[in-house]
Amino acid sequence: SCNVDGQPLPYAPRIKLYETAAYRFALSDALSFEVQSDVTYSSKVQYSLSETANTIQPAYAIWNASVALVRPADGWQVRAYVKNITDTSYASFLAPGTFAGTVRFVPRDDRRYGGLLLRKDF
Repeated sequence: SCNVDGQPLPYAPRIKLYETAAYRFALSDALSFEVQSDVTYSSKVQYSLSETANTIQPAYAIWNASVALVRPADGWQVRAYVKNITDTSYASFLAPGTFAGTVRFVPRDDRRYGGLLLRKDF
């Protein structure tokens, strides 16, 4: 057992923010260009009820962006995107190891990556 009076609530950042912005403008009567960006911020998180120092995820921010060609009348778009532009490494879970060290779960967005999205609405 442990005394957690007055300690941070595990798995709960004090602050979690998300903001997104997008701007679309017409290139022609049928074709539009869209620029989109979003950012997620999380303050530090304690992942252990025992409040150990090696189970604290420091504060971090993840920034994503994309550009797209959109044809609204036909319901299609081609979008190029980059996730985690600043290549910020973070953990979605930390725990003391069984014998030594720390167990760290890493989400997909832990590293920068990009791609191309082709979309058609029916």
